[in-house]
Amino acid sequence: MTQPASDIALQNSKDTEVQEYALRCTVISVEKSDGPGGADGNDWYRYVIDSPGSPITGYRRGAKSDILEYLTECTSKLEERMNTRKSARSAGRKPSRPQSSTQQR
Repeated sequence: MTQPASDIALQNSKDTEVQEYALRCTVISVEKSDGPGGADGNDWYRYVIDSPGSPITGYRRGAKSDILEYLTECTSKLEERMNTRKSARSAGRKPSRPQSSTQQR
């Protein structure tokens, strides 16, 4: 699958505001669904987020208002990670320790 020329132009732009525009996530759909893999409960929702690269599909259980709040936070964090090129997990990692001479072979 090829990217539209307009998307490539946005990503190649030197203008930071234009680049950030290219790295947006939007919720495409939120619909009532059966639980994934036959999970119990009748309060499951299936959602699709359009993100640069590929769509993200997921399931979440709860009230629709809670799901929408979660998706607002989720898309915000995804955009932040894409725009800064940093993972939220990497901030808490400790540097690896050098191996002692007895461990090296």
